[in-house]
Amino acid sequence: MDLSKRLDEARAWGSGLERQRAALAASGVEIGFATVRGLRLRYGWRPGQGMPLLFCNGIGANIELALPLVRELKDVPVLLFDIPGTGGSPPAWLWPTLAQYARYAVGLLDVLGHRGPFTVAGVSWGGGLAQRIAYDYGERVRGLVLMSTSPGVTMVPGRLSALLRMTTPQRYLSRSYMARNAATIYGGEMRGRPDHAIAFAGMTRAPHRRTYLQQLAAMLTFSSLPWLHRVRCPALVMTGDDDPLVRPVNARILAALLPQGRLHVVRGGGHLFLALQPQVAGPVILDFLAGATAPA
Repeated sequence: MDLSKRLDEARAWGSGLERQRAALAASGVEIGFATVRGLRLRYGWRPGQGMPLLFCNGIGANIELALPLVRELKDVPVLLFDIPGTGGSPPAWLWPTLAQYARYAVGLLDVLGHRGPFTVAGVSWGGGLAQRIAYDYGERVRGLVLMSTSPGVTMVPGRLSALLRMTTPQRYLSRSYMARNAATIYGGEMRGRPDHAIAFAGMTRAPHRRTYLQQLAAMLTFSSLPWLHRVRCPALVMTGDDDPLVRPVNARILAALLPQGRLHVVRGGGHLFLALQPQVAGPVILDFLAGATAPA
């Protein structure tokens, strides 16, 4: 990349940080830091009424990428966090399993004083983490929302063209790379809309390369198929019908195996429907949470 392109990208990153700060303020999300089991985590807290929703993001993703959906979850208290090495959380030398990541996530809730029941949601890689949390903390989890995700390493594979581009964090490092490849990776709303790719890239923060490998390694040792039938809380499984990365059949498998699972397909949705069709996904999730957290 020549010098002028590097300068253009640097200016774009700078303006992106301003947009991220504005998006946090517009969403009512308060940013803080907490130390959990020796790791310093950046978190975002959006106050609300009732049971907190713990949100688990995709691989390499920062808090800001989930804000479009958070804005639609009106009045629901939401806790988001950056995995060590993503967003504003410092990288760590540990190579956690998903079970260990789950202990950090729930530990953050505890550190912030939310020691009671909660609901948990996850997108893509974070969907695996959310499944692990629902299984390991079944006595506290009252509802599970899964988006664009799979049972783990035993999933029905996505398209090879999308998977090859996902093996590196390059899309987080270069806006031009994101614009060229977003439709191939994410499908759905990105097709024929480079403006969507550029806007999405404007909300990203590049993860630490080691962190990306740590998260990939954790997913390669994870499968929920042996124990998914033991997750007893109500579960909403959402997928886009044009997701080349995690094929919709994976959502059908999850919904079929979860004892209280139900499936919702977002028409025209790709892997990022939560960010690009939040006005569609938000009401579906709100309706589910109202039922899952209602007194028995």
